[in-house]
Parts: sequence; structure tokens; C-alpha cells
Amino acid sequence: MVSTTEVAKHAGVSQTTVSRVLNRPEQVKKETYDKVMQALAELDYGNASAASEQHAEPAKRIAVLFAEDCAPAEFARLREFTESAQASGYELTGHALTGNESMEDSKALVKGVAGVIGIGSLPAELKEYLKEASPYLQAEEAVDEGKPFDGRKAAYLATSHLAEKDHQQIAWVGGDLPDGSERLQGYYEALAHHQLKLRKKRIHSTQSPTDFDAIAAELRAFKKPTSAFVAASYEDGLQLLDSLKSAGFKVPKDISIVVVGEPEGDDAELTAVKPPSAAQPFAQQVVDRLLQQIEGSETAMPAAEDELQLSKGNTVKKFKERQKSKA
Repeated sequence: MVSTTEVAKHAGVSQTTVSRVLNRPEQVKKETYDKVMQALAELDYGNASAASEQHAEPAKRIAVLFAEDCAPAEFARLREFTESAQASGYELTGHALTGNESMEDSKALVKGVAGVIGIGSLPAELKEYLKEASPYLQAEEAVDEGKPFDGRKAAYLATSHLAEKDHQQIAWVGGDLPDGSERLQGYYEALAHHQLKLRKKRIHSTQSPTDFDAIAAELRAFKKPTSAFVAASYEDGLQLLDSLKSAGFKVPKDISIVVVGEPEGDDAELTAVKPPSAAQPFAQQVVDRLLQQIEGSETAMPAAEDELQLSKGNTVKKFKERQKSKA
């Protein structure tokens, strides 16, 4: 079996650092932690936390078995699993399987634990043993990914939000999306529900950034100017925002924007109708599910929220308030 000294040399850190990663990962910087975990994976280190096993109470200990096909990114989740287990009063130990272990070796890794979490393709014989020997959960099968994003409903809610803010001249802008026609249908339905006229000249299909500039330039030509936009995606909303600002419009003082979808990063500038949030982070879902088995209180996984969410962006203003501000 590979020693911690070899792991330390391979990762370019001290043996003490390796020990901290294995036993007290919360005390290690993420960059260092990831480096050591990658070294563990590359060296097929067979026991990712043997030392902590000697100190943890058997009845309050969970083992995580990483199959040999796990990528380094999977090992990096050990920190999340550890924190989730510790929050519930359990110690957690991780084991990176090499594929060369005998059944007796594998059994020894989980001896005396309260439960086992498997990640990756564990050997069939080992999985059968775990199912019989202790509470066991395969991580990939335990998470609740929630419902798929309903673009049509989101567009309906985005348009309705603007209508409820007394906007009547609401335009649509969007590029080519897989469910673009469904999102546009949601926009149509909301206009009809709020008894607002559907005007084809306010439906803008975009293919490039210059299309957004053209839309912004034409706004002043309308007898009844557009007071708000529904953007088919967050990216469309950002492009529109930039073009409106370049054309001299102030958002939301002059024009309001609500987008369908959410940003990929931390950007929360635009008011948006977002997909329902996952009920819990991945590691927390898995640990909680296992603890339900361990403590004899297993229930259905908590579902993700069914309702779409309106974010607290700053690109919407009530139409009457906007009118008053111009007076």
C-alpha cells in the first residue's frame, strides 16, 4: 500500500499536510487539498483516512468508497462529505480503491462503520456485500436533481411580473434557443391573460450583438415606446442591457427588463425568473439520505422546489413610478 510519505512527495507537500487532508480537511486550503487528493488518486492510495478510523467511535463513523474509475474531481468532494457528516455528529473516512483489493481487504475498510457511501463503479460482489452488511448508498443514485426548467412557464411569469408593474408595451427579445418557441408561447399567453395587445413589431429575433443595438436605436421611433422587455435568456438580457445603455437609456428608470433563466456565474444584476433551486447541495443530500437509513427514519428525498423563483435583480420599476419620475 502507498505510504503518506510517497503521497507527500508526489504532491510536493509535507507529510503533515497530507495527514491534515486525510484527517482534518477543513484546516487545509482548497488548492492544497485538491493537489493532495489528485496525488491520492494518481497513486491509487488505498486508504484515504486510516488514521482517523482509530479515533472515531465505530457507531458514529461513515465510510466513503471511491471506485478506481473516479476522476480527481470526485475525490475533491471528500471535503464536502466530511463537513456534512460532521454537522450531524459523524466522523467520515474516505478510501480510494485500486481495483486490486481482495474481498477481505475491502471488508476491512468498512468494518465497524455505521454506514457506507459508494462513489463510482464499485465491484458487483462488494456492492452485494455492502447491501447486506450495513446501511449503504450509491451517491449517484441518491441525489434529487429536481424538475427540468419550464421555459414556457418562466416566460409567462416574467411577462406577468411586468404587467403587474403596470407595463403595457412589453416587448420580447431572444436568440435561437432549443425551447425558444415554448418560451415565446409563454410570453403570448401572459399578454392574453393580462389583456395586452400582441404587436409583432415588439417581437425581436436576434442573431448577433448588432441586432440588439438596432433594437435600442429603433425604440424612440415608436408612438407608444416600449417600456419593458422580456429577454429569452440571461445572455440575451445582458446584451440588451449593454445596447440600451449605449443608446442613452437608463435601466430601469426608462426601460425595465426581466430575463428567463439564470446566469452561469454569480452575476445577479438582472431581474430574472430562475429554475427552482436544488433542495440541498449534492454531498448534503447523500449524507442525509444515508443517515435516514442508519437512524431508521428513511423517508422520500426532499424534493426541489416546484415553483420558479423571481430573483431580486435591479432592472424592474413600476411603470407609473417611471412616468412620475419624468414629470
